[in-house]
Amino acid sequence: MNTKQHWLPALAIALALPALLSLPCAAAPVELNRIKAVVNSEPITQTMVDQAVTTQVQVWLMGNNGMVSKAEAQREVRRMQERALEDLIDRNLILSEFKKLGGQIKDQYVDESVNRFITERFKGDRDKFLEELKKSGMTIAQFREMQRDQIAIQALRSKHGGEDVVPNTPGEKRLKYSEIKGEFASDGQPKLRIMSIPKQTPESSHEAQKKVLDSVLGQLRSGGDFGALAKKHSADSFAKEGGYVGVIGKNELNEGLTRIAYSMSAGQVSQPLDDGPFWRILKVDARVGQKTPSFEEIEEEVDRRLTIEKRQKKLESWLKKLRRDANVRIYED
Repeated sequence: MNTKQHWLPALAIALALPALLSLPCAAAPVELNRIKAVVNSEPITQTMVDQAVTTQVQVWLMGNNGMVSKAEAQREVRRMQERALEDLIDRNLILSEFKKLGGQIKDQYVDESVNRFITERFKGDRDKFLEELKKSGMTIAQFREMQRDQIAIQALRSKHGGEDVVPNTPGEKRLKYSEIKGEFASDGQPKLRIMSIPKQTPESSHEAQKKVLDSVLGQLRSGGDFGALAKKHSADSFAKEGGYVGVIGKNELNEGLTRIAYSMSAGQVSQPLDDGPFWRILKVDARVGQKTPSFEEIEEEVDRRLTIEKRQKKLESWLKKLRRDANVRIYED
């Protein structure tokens, strides 16, 4: 069994940036200079929003200069597009507050930020960084100004979502433990069934087999017995056992099917998976050897997450106050 996953170097995706950025939900033409919002009499246009997304994507791609999947890049672009206007408004308000307070970012801090980026993302290879920067269409001066603004923004965000949060109580920690303990459970091993429906057979066309697949899926959604359906429709060596494969390790099936099987919970049935000449449908009957850590084992992580949540709420409260105190008007599409 073989599945394919398409991975591309970040640079290859960067070269396809215009295509990645053309992911609007509607097909209607966009008026680039249309005003999207006004912040303290300063307009934010569609062009500014688009440019902000482009810059974010360029920096994200430079920061992921290893291998990234096209699907991952598309998800990240969509997330940036959805948040772009709100992020620009917050950015303008924070930078305005920073200037109002008389704040200044010294060149040495910008130097440190740029050098840290090069060290972390390019293993200290400045020439490689400059090469990628040039390919992105951004100058070093623009990159430095972006870093300067980001330092200022982070300084105020840290100040208003900082250390002075109320310590977490035992009750709060126990409640958070109940919410997240499943994330830390050991995988265990899936007790797996599999159904392999051929896309085409000598007796049946692709279209006819697609109807078989749709029929099987409909029966499964209605509570049909997976084992009985596998005996009737599956075309692999597990069919006569109702699709029962057994308890599988991580090296028994191909990488794609193993990843899906290990991501499923007990009783769950997968969506049909395109696997060469077959559609595969998986079902996890149970998990064997799964273990959930005790509260004491992950108390430190529970406490850390609660603190982050409280800081985030405090920060959001400050941002809401900035908006209340400013003159912000958003123009709906």
